[in-house]
Amino acid sequence: MKRTIYVVGLLVCIMFISISCGESKSSELDSIKVAYLADFAGTSAAAIAQEKGFFKEENLEVELAKFLNGPAEVAAMLSGNIQFAYIGHGAHSLAIQGKVNILFPNGLSKSEQIIAGKWAKINKISDLRGKTVGTQLGTSGDIVLDIALRRVGLTKNNVNVVNMDVSGIVSSMIGKKVDAVSVWAPYTFEIVKQLNDEVQIITSITNYLDEAVFPSSWIATPDYIKNNADIVDRFSRAILKAMDYRDANMDEAVEIVAKLNGTPTDSVSAEKETAIWFTSDDIKNAYTDGSAAKWYEAQQRIFINSEIIQEPVNVSNYVRFDLIDNLFNIN
Repeated sequence: MKRTIYVVGLLVCIMFISISCGESKSSELDSIKVAYLADFAGTSAAAIAQEKGFFKEENLEVELAKFLNGPAEVAAMLSGNIQFAYIGHGAHSLAIQGKVNILFPNGLSKSEQIIAGKWAKINKISDLRGKTVGTQLGTSGDIVLDIALRRVGLTKNNVNVVNMDVSGIVSSMIGKKVDAVSVWAPYTFEIVKQLNDEVQIITSITNYLDEAVFPSSWIATPDYIKNNADIVDRFSRAILKAMDYRDANMDEAVEIVAKLNGTPTDSVSAEKETAIWFTSDDIKNAYTDGSAAKWYEAQQRIFINSEIIQEPVNVSNYVRFDLIDNLFNIN
């Protein structure tokens, strides 16, 4: 009898230990590394999710990594150093090529501008003929330049386009080494701040919204999504919750971004109007009514017109509509 009681007691202890271990294991945080760009668009959702504990609520331990451009993020992602990333317009060409998949958009940009130096006697787009224009090829600045020139019957062959990164664009314009630049906020703000009435904005993306649609997006690799479906869902929930918080608390979002990037609050605040910022409801509605597919189709046409992409690709090949459908129980 005593032996039976002992054995039963031992089994109960083993079961208790097993249950405790299982609970301990399930409570462990999954560690991921998330890439962001150091502007309001590229920082805000990730910074808010970190600051407000939305990642922790989803059992995620997140390290945020700052990058200067989307292609560098994608390269790091393909090497396994990054699991998730925010990208602006330019890097979406890599998604179209199948290197990464789009989870969902962050917003639609309205910040791209072509800024000309008055010293170069440029007052309108047609005056760019024969002038030196700085931009970063493959980015939204490059695309706006291409569209603007085409609308007045010019091409890049009619101007001297100098390819440079964003820091070079700003310094070259301030140093008057180029006649004009095509770039986006916050770099446009810095140029205007430094040169004041020596420059003028001759056009912006808002003049081409019938043709130029520049969504920014959250991405991961196809392999990572396939092998880590639960983490992808949890990451998506945290970012979407942060996007809702951003919409309801824009001034606080500015402060959170300024703190993470070490930039002046006033400068970050100026970026609030540089995009249409999405909420989780906006995402759900856009995926339900087909708007999101149209955004990415329009974006792809821009890449094709610019000869960055040679052949059209079905957007469902790289935009993961299925993930959002499951997340929101669409259909």
